Amino acid sequence: MWFLDSIASGFSTPTSESRVQYFRILIGVACFAKFSLALLYRGWYRLERGGYTHHALQQRMGKDQADLISATYRPVIAIRLLASIAVTCGISPRISALLVLGGLFYELIYEYRYNTIYIALMVACLLPAGNLGNGFTISDQISSANTWAQFLAVLITIDLYWNGVWLKVRSPQFMSGLLLAQFVHGAEEVKDRLPYREFFYPRALLKALDDSPAGIRKWRLSAQATIILELAIPIALFVPQVRPWAISIGIILHTAFALLKPRGIIGFSIATLASYILFVP
Repeated sequence: MWFLDSIASGFSTPTSESRVQYFRILIGVACFAKFSLALLYRGWYRLERGGYTHHALQQRMGKDQADLISATYRPVIAIRLLASIAVTCGISPRISALLVLGGLFYELIYEYRYNTIYIALMVACLLPAGNLGNGFTISDQISSANTWAQFLAVLITIDLYWNGVWLKVRSPQFMSGLLLAQFVHGAEEVKDRLPYREFFYPRALLKALDDSPAGIRKWRLSAQATIILELAIPIALFVPQVRPWAISIGIILHTAFALLKPRGIIGFSIATLASYILFVP
């Protein structure tokens, strides 16, 4: 297995340079999706003085720092959006990746989310790559130029899945199915009170998986299936014979995740699925 061989060889095991180059394009798409969706529903005005986010920053960091963050908010989100396009198109990809990374860390100041940390780490994996490519030209070379970058990104994705399993197994509310049931049906209850539409769940889903005892039992099975799949997918992606199945199941799983909260998780889902290409040497 190339992943273990690369450790033994000091990350000099040859891999296809194209893997990281395809990943660079896809992670750029993921960041563009995340950044552009963040602008919906008055996202451009999110840190205006007098708003809730600005008030929360004041309470946490003080007035001067909150005002500074609010003053730089719009330039930063404009630059990072343009930089995500540049990463996708291969325009000065390393510098563009640094700008995207800075934009992601900036976001963590006012909205700390694990999904954002994962995307930031995946973008950071582009920086040590030896050949990120230019434009949409993909290399056909086999070398160790991108082995270290590819190894890091794969390791982070494995940790994402297995650490997620660890946290879920330790959560009685998740294991019982209550977390999923409460989230979906709570969102359904408040959707008409939100200023913008954030959720959409088909009636058939709400009917089949309601918050009755029988429905919660189904949610429990869904939670247990999620844990099994998150444990198995990283292993299966290394095995050529079952890799197509792992990819298909991963797409279905992350599509289901994205449906739970579309605007907030689509970029993360694209980034995670993009990492699958890196499991192949």
